[in-house]
Amino acid sequence: MKRFRSWVKITVSVLLGILFLWLAFRNVQFDELLNYLNTIQYGWILPFTAAVLISHYFRAERWRLLIRERKEDPHRLTLFSGVMMGYLLNFVFPRLGEVTRPVYVARREKLSSSNLIGTIILERVIDLVTLVLLLAFVFVYIIADVEVLRNIFGDATVSFFRDFFNPRQLGYLLLGVLFLSGVGFGAYRGLQYLGRRVQRIESLLNKFRKMVRTFIDGLLAIRKVERWGSFLSFTAIIWICYILMTYIPFWMFDMQQQYQLGMPEALSVTVISAIGVVIPTPGGIGTYHYFVKQSLLILFAVPAVTGLAYATVTHAVMMLVVIVSTPLVVIAERLAVNRASTGRFSLRDIKVPEE
Repeated sequence: MKRFRSWVKITVSVLLGILFLWLAFRNVQFDELLNYLNTIQYGWILPFTAAVLISHYFRAERWRLLIRERKEDPHRLTLFSGVMMGYLLNFVFPRLGEVTRPVYVARREKLSSSNLIGTIILERVIDLVTLVLLLAFVFVYIIADVEVLRNIFGDATVSFFRDFFNPRQLGYLLLGVLFLSGVGFGAYRGLQYLGRRVQRIESLLNKFRKMVRTFIDGLLAIRKVERWGSFLSFTAIIWICYILMTYIPFWMFDMQQQYQLGMPEALSVTVISAIGVVIPTPGGIGTYHYFVKQSLLILFAVPAVTGLAYATVTHAVMMLVVIVSTPLVVIAERLAVNRASTGRFSLRDIKVPEE
């Protein structure tokens, strides 16, 4: 049954990706797109690649601050390889990397995977808060037009969020949360009652309690961050790199000259495309293309073929950077960790252990 559910999730995510790819590529002539790709200044891929790798590296550095309480000096390359492996596996199945990353690092660093999963969720909460703040800035100071948002996200989406945040809907949501909390608490107390009579159930409950405690401890890791200046700086660097990953390709496509696109416009496209990536498709395929094309077309009058070429190239380069660099980072981490522990290394150390 578990395997069936996994296949259903994979199928749904793939179908969503196909749907958004169709939405992105419809009304665009493929031959015209290929011809346009021949005019791009591909030299700008180098600084773009640097921005991608720097953002991933500082994500590992920020994560390091959250887990130093569990281990005094976690290896930087181990965390970086975990981050890269997580991004790589997200191309296979959405959100798979969010589980693989903490499990991989936990095994390499002899830590609790449940605890590290809690820190990953904490990271995502921090990024979500940052995204919401940037969205508020963009919507208030750059877009400030509900009709524009309707054209980008669709009338149904805008209407949903407008209706969702009215007092009645929020009240229903609160009642639903309270009801589910009550059901969960009742089920837990029922299992406690059965556990006093069935040893197996009591053993499973103890394991569950331990897992929940370590998970919550990971969520609360932010309380134990000592270097707050570094934590906030790393968060800022990550998002600046994301904005640069949007801005640098403007020069690749000569958009800064033809359409006068600069950093404010890059910020707008970044946060709107980030909304698209939240939709669970493998590696943001389809959703990224659609939202980038739509935001460039509707906000800045960039032709659809240009916006789609821009989205296709940037997404492909991001994928290639992760696919090529992840094995290299993992090999470097294996050699570095082995050298630190034994003073020597062997080619056998680059093999992924069967754990």
